[in-house]
Amino acid sequence: MPFIVAIPLLLWVGMLILPSVFNFVAVELSWLRHVWLLYAALGFLALLSGLMRQWVWWYWLILLASVYLFLTNTLAHPLQPDKTLFLAHLLPPLFVLGGWLLSSRTKPPLWAPQGLLLALLIFLSPHLLAMLPWSQWLTLPGLELLTGAPVVDSIATSWVGLLTTVGLLLAWWVWRVRRVSQPRHWAEFALVILLLGSVLSSQQPLLLNSAFLAGGVTILLGLSMQMLNLAYIDELTQLPGRRALLTDMRKLGRRSAVSMLDVDHFKKFNDTYGHDVGDQVLRLIAAQLKKEPGCKAYRYGGEEFTLLFSHDNRARIEEHLESVRQRVANYPLQIRSKQRPKKPAKGQQRRGGSRGKQVRVTISLGCAVRQQGESANAMLTRADGLLYKAKKAGRNRAVIS
Repeated sequence: MPFIVAIPLLLWVGMLILPSVFNFVAVELSWLRHVWLLYAALGFLALLSGLMRQWVWWYWLILLASVYLFLTNTLAHPLQPDKTLFLAHLLPPLFVLGGWLLSSRTKPPLWAPQGLLLALLIFLSPHLLAMLPWSQWLTLPGLELLTGAPVVDSIATSWVGLLTTVGLLLAWWVWRVRRVSQPRHWAEFALVILLLGSVLSSQQPLLLNSAFLAGGVTILLGLSMQMLNLAYIDELTQLPGRRALLTDMRKLGRRSAVSMLDVDHFKKFNDTYGHDVGDQVLRLIAAQLKKEPGCKAYRYGGEEFTLLFSHDNRARIEEHLESVRQRVANYPLQIRSKQRPKKPAKGQQRRGGSRGKQVRVTISLGCAVRQQGESANAMLTRADGLLYKAKKAGRNRAVIS
């Protein structure tokens, strides 16, 4: 998890549990109580996200604005029983569940009809849910547990509601850890925790405003890290790209090595099976490179990849290169059928029966061990020349110098 996106959350938690931090903010940062400041910050973030064409953040900004508007309007008037029950017991777990769904689903373009409909639904959801007759429904068998005694005087939710909310957060965390994640996903996770905290501390205006401003800063950090991710991480393979490679090569010491590799006969493979299968091959290569310890992998461009070694032990380098070469060559690549089922369950039922065509791909590698006084760019050029020597020697082999 990129730690930086959690900084606003940690600062807000410190303000919540440390009286000295809260007193400092209350005295020195009293301007945080101004409502206009929050809306100005959200407007700035909306403009910045639009300029960067990262419209996905607008959904979260709409959610922030909607929840803040709902809480401030609701708390400004005497609470009715239905709204009291909704705010105290149901909104926290619904926040986590809704945030999880919003984060895990592919969202339509904002200006498409589906995107506008989703944005409207996000904005109206807290207000519409609060209008439902919760006081009647929560008397049903089993649901009355949600309306038990509050945890503490400052937190109105019951132990059952709090444990349900924490359980959903843990399930979301585990689900996210097991998947390929981007900084945006962790920023969204931290943002939902801040929204949850704003509800649990809604009786204190300073904490409420601070939580939403921290949410805005979280979005700003998530947006910044997402742009850096787009600049340095290859979208197809999720490996660092050429820009990251050139940056890291400047940090290499005198004892280092670099290897260039690419897929043998990749153009012919693409022409035969199509670019979708070609992308499948590139993801396969990337996955095998990630598994190899002792080196760092990059996608150089096209079907070319790069490995960096922070030592010049030739025997160890040859062992790593051979391990990568064999792992790729021995991997049976299943050509995905164009008529495969769209639903994963049906696809699993077909597995083990009639299979599509299996193919194997090979790679060639050229590795240059750094010579005395050799620059990083010269070493990379020499590794590229050694790669073509490996191809001329028959492919599916490594040449090291």
